[in-house]
Amino acid sequence: MWLELGVGVLLALALVQSLLLFHGWRQLRELQRRVGALSREAGYACTDVPTSMLVTALGRLERQLGRIEQQPPPLRQSYELAQRLAREGADLDQLVSRCGLSRDEARLVLQMHPANS
Repeated sequence: MWLELGVGVLLALALVQSLLLFHGWRQLRELQRRVGALSREAGYACTDVPTSMLVTALGRLERQLGRIEQQPPPLRQSYELAQRLAREGADLDQLVSRCGLSRDEARLVLQMHPANS
């Protein structure tokens, strides 16, 4: 009699545990479904960039490009220009102002590339 009662209690506990596991599994599936839906919505929302943000970014790029265009020419181009100007007879001050060279650099270019050479 005690044996049958013990087996019955164990079966009842196994049934309760199975029901709890099944309930937990269903809640987990529902939660996964909701998270999937939210992540898909967030993914779609992230691809839409408001026009105002694009216009602002374009304005920043234009200002940056303007600043870059106002900078002196790159070093290689300024030396090439300085060499050409020196051969054409430019003086020290012209090389400094037009090519962005220091006075010593301009003197060296004039020595290395004399006029009409």
